Amino acid sequence: MLANTMKIAEQVNFLTIDVSSSFPGAALVKSQEKLTFNGKATEINHGQGRGKKFTAKWSADGQTMTVNSTVLLKYPQQKQEFVYVTEVWKLSNDGKSISIQANAKSTIFNGERYWKTVFEKAS
Repeated sequence: MLANTMKIAEQVNFLTIDVSSSFPGAALVKSQEKLTFNGKATEINHGQGRGKKFTAKWSADGQTMTVNSTVLLKYPQQKQEFVYVTEVWKLSNDGKSISIQANAKSTIFNGERYWKTVFEKAS
């Protein structure tokens, strides 16, 4: 959802995405996700009631990819919380950047949150 850097590798039937994220006062966290396009959900289990379940789908015109995720959060002494995220990924016309428009709803906060992230291709 909120990656600092992202490396995308195309495979025959899926994409692998290596991300690194950081939060103020915390160490850099690296993870890898595998986006498949077979309609089946992929799950990542981070243990202790935390994880992510997601699906990816190309648009009919092949210009955008939509990733729908349910993020499970649980901290010690707290109830299970959920964040529902829809991301629409679009490659720029020149192929030098990817924009991700995200929309999130959650049991943690009221209403919806929106943001856009643009990743520039590294040289």
